[in-house]
Amino acid sequence: MAKLKKRPDGRYVKTFTDPRTGKRVFIYGESEREINQKMLGYTAKAERGRCFAEVSDLWWEETEPQLAFQSIRTYNQAKKRADAEFADTPLKEIQPRHIQLFLQKLARQGYAQKTISNQRMVVNLIFQYAVLQNDIVYNPCASVSIPKNLPKKERTAASPSDEETIKKSADVWLFPYIAIMTGMRKGEILALQWSDIDFDNDLIHVTKSVYHEGDRPSVKCPKTEAGNRIVPLLSPLKSTFLSIPDRIPDHYIISDDGTNPLTNRRFITLSNHFKKKTGVTCTAHQLRHSFATIAFECGLPPKTVQEILGHKQLSTTMDLYTEFRKKALLSAATKLNDAMK
Repeated sequence: MAKLKKRPDGRYVKTFTDPRTGKRVFIYGESEREINQKMLGYTAKAERGRCFAEVSDLWWEETEPQLAFQSIRTYNQAKKRADAEFADTPLKEIQPRHIQLFLQKLARQGYAQKTISNQRMVVNLIFQYAVLQNDIVYNPCASVSIPKNLPKKERTAASPSDEETIKKSADVWLFPYIAIMTGMRKGEILALQWSDIDFDNDLIHVTKSVYHEGDRPSVKCPKTEAGNRIVPLLSPLKSTFLSIPDRIPDHYIISDDGTNPLTNRRFITLSNHFKKKTGVTCTAHQLRHSFATIAFECGLPPKTVQEILGHKQLSTTMDLYTEFRKKALLSAATKLNDAMK
């Protein structure tokens, strides 16, 4: 029950507990009438509820410290898009169809499937938070799905000329050679130590990854169980490794001094130097796709390729396999056309 008191300074104060939050609220005024007017305003605002952007900011304050460094940018961009869309709209007024229309608008603007999927995930987390904070009774995003037939980010392998050049340029820089010989991610290669190489059984143990906060490198464990895996040590790469002297177990293979992973700036410098000297233009991620293509050409089943690449979902590997099949069919059609002339 609200209690009205007159303060020693002549002003009035009414105190009550907000049933939504359980917090004590103090309303001040010069007169009882002013207090009542402010109470009406507070009640109307409480009935209307907090707006999306207000709750979104509170959710972000709690969530950001718990995120991995690489995830912060993705989550923050999705939050900003949602804030721009719903802004001062009370949470209670946002219905599933509003969220569905928002995702459809992003699709029309050309955002890729992965981006829209992340967008839905972040909006869903914000509404889950709002439910826990008693701002709303149910999560309107729970019944919303991402639009169908969205464009996927194109995955391309390195060009055949780049692949051949890299295979002959291990002495220029070892990083690209490891990438095409293993299909490992950039961070996984940068985290490789000599103790991860099992020369007796021809295996590479992938147990960690390097990421950069700004320029500074840090080492972390894989974010999924699939990321912690064993990769075959192919004979050409094994021979190259064995030709390197002083293979100290706890030293990093790709490093200036062995004791520390490369900084981001140093990696870029070495990468640019390699490209300038060899003429190669592909990225590290394209070499990962090159490895997958070569594996499919050798007849490895998609499930095996998935395990080697460390894909959490088989569907990710199947996307690469579908692209490989399309190119193989086009190549076959060209040969058939030539034969039929």
